[in-house]
Amino acid sequence: MSEVLQGLRGALMIVCLIIFALVFAVMLYSAWKHHRHGVAEQSNFHGSVAVEICWALAPVVIVVLLVWPSARIIWSG
Repeated sequence: MSEVLQGLRGALMIVCLIIFALVFAVMLYSAWKHHRHGVAEQSNFHGSVAVEICWALAPVVIVVLLVWPSARIIWSG
């Protein structure tokens, strides 16, 4: 059981690091892409209900995908 939990912990750590790297890369790209070069632009980020729902559901899906393997191993042991 201990080896299984160690493997699960390592796998979940890798998944968390991949998610971190992807989010950090998108954040850096967005900051670089939208950096003001002396021209002030107004962008409207509101008005799309589908995008707002996706932004709300994405963290829920990530948490469920990370918790599910842990719960399955704990319940089986």
